[in-house]
Amino acid sequence: MANERPARFTPPAPRPAGVPRMIIGPNAVILGYVLKSIPNSDFSMKTFGDRLRLQKIVYMVEAFGVYLGYDFSWYLRGPYCTNLARAGFELEQIMDRIPDGDGVKFLEKDIQKKFDRCVGFIASVMDRHDDLDKLEIAASIHILAKTSNASKQDIFERVVSKMQESETRRADLLALCEKMWDGLSAHSLLSDKKNGQSGPGEPRKTPKREKYSIKAVPESIGEIKDAMIEKQQYGDAALAVTLKDIYEHNQDLEPNDEPAFTQRPSHVAQLVSDTKRNEILTYVTRQYW
Repeated sequence: MANERPARFTPPAPRPAGVPRMIIGPNAVILGYVLKSIPNSDFSMKTFGDRLRLQKIVYMVEAFGVYLGYDFSWYLRGPYCTNLARAGFELEQIMDRIPDGDGVKFLEKDIQKKFDRCVGFIASVMDRHDDLDKLEIAASIHILAKTSNASKQDIFERVVSKMQESETRRADLLALCEKMWDGLSAHSLLSDKKNGQSGPGEPRKTPKREKYSIKAVPESIGEIKDAMIEKQQYGDAALAVTLKDIYEHNQDLEPNDEPAFTQRPSHVAQLVSDTKRNEILTYVTRQYW
């Protein structure tokens, strides 16, 4: 009937205990071992801060030259990769299987050295798992320096505009921008953009693009996400959570910038073999049989 109200969304029945809620890919296992190697990392994807931490930690690993196969674009709050969000949701389902230990080791000494430098850098900018300002600023500065021809001060303004909550906080964030700029430069991760010089690579014109504001999201988005996961549509689940994050933080949705780190050989193949990790990889592979 024309006036009949649509049926209320009914979430799927819960799975039996011990059965993963989604198909887990090998990338999630590798990601878990990488995060185990990094201080103040965490496997949770429950809060906005949890998801931001994952994105920025993995971005910095790749910025230091250890490519894990994730390509980032500027998004809601700096570098973002949908495939990484998907791997994060998968990892959350098997976090109890990832053992405590030394994490990952790489066969090539040069790759291991880069990874160790990154671990040291992250340890220096995070005092605890929810200490995210410096990490977010460092990752955001780096991707803007890598993918745009903006000046140093323009980069700072773009970073701060996404994080600012008050004039007092603005001053604090600008000071952190200077500190993170110096820290990245000390690791040779930035070209000189002082005095408004262009950044690495050939300067390119950035086309003016339309912004879109998300006016509302369904109240049942959590249930929708769960349904997507039950149907193995975890890429869509990551998108649903992203849209909710954008709405709740009063951000505009912009088309992605040019991805960073594309078309590079992955260094995952350089990981030293690990018996326990291989067992977990076998476990998740059996889901496809």
